[in-house]
Parts: sequence; C-alpha cells; structure tokens
Amino acid sequence: MRALTVRDLLPFSQTEPTVVSERTPLREVAQKMVEDPRTREVYVVDEEGRFVGVITLRRLAHWAFARRLPRDLSPTELLDLVSAETAGDLALRKPAYVRLDDPLETLLRVMFRYDVNEIPVVSPEGQIVGNLNMLEILAAWLRGRMGE
Repeated sequence: MRALTVRDLLPFSQTEPTVVSERTPLREVAQKMVEDPRTREVYVVDEEGRFVGVITLRRLAHWAFARRLPRDLSPTELLDLVSAETAGDLALRKPAYVRLDDPLETLLRVMFRYDVNEIPVVSPEGQIVGNLNMLEILAAWLRGRMGE
C-alpha cells in the first residue's frame, strides 16, 4: 500500500486559506479574519505569489492592542508591533509549512515540532495551494482514511 501524502489529505480541508500580499494594510488583514471566524492564520505572499510568512490571530491581536499590552514585552517587540502597517511588516518569517508530496509522517512531525494546529500546503513553486488543520486530519483518521 502506498504511503499517504499531504495531497491525499487535502480533500478533507474545509476552508480556503486566507492569503494576502505583503503590502496589504493590517486593518484589511484584521477584516479578513473577522469575516470568517474559523480563520486563525493569514498567509502572506510576495509579489510573485510565493509564501513568505504567516500572521496568527494572536500576533494580529497583539498588534491591534499593542498600546494596551502589559509592559513585559521588550522595547524592540513593542516597537515592532506599534510600527507595523502592512502584512509584510507583521508576518512571522520562516513559518512551518508542508508540500503536497510530503508523507503523512512529515506533516505530523512538522505540526508537532512547531506546535501549530493549522499549516499551509505549498506547491513546488512556493504558492499556497491549501491548508490543513489538526481537526481535519483527525477527521480523516476517524473515517479510516489514514490506515494504521
């Protein structure tokens, strides 16, 4: 039997990934998250459409409420949050991702290593082609689609 890959699990994805360009204003990013309350991450792409970073709901909330945050942030972290204006300014660079042909084991290893519940799926050219979250992966497992 062939080993399962990310491509095999992608049909279980129930949401379209939210993708913005590096130049997207942060208020627009916040609006996109609010429009779909299931969104917990927004993926940031460069001018060629290649995945370059991620903005988590938590990071966006830190930006939105930076002036009200406790003072336990370092001055650099606070300055970064307060001065951010675009998705590219706020995005976490070098985030976790998987490719379509990665085996199931790689998908799980990356998600557990980076402690993420959602992960983008990236084409060989670097474009986002989908995303998977742990609930969708568990649903595939419960339906017996993942073997043992």
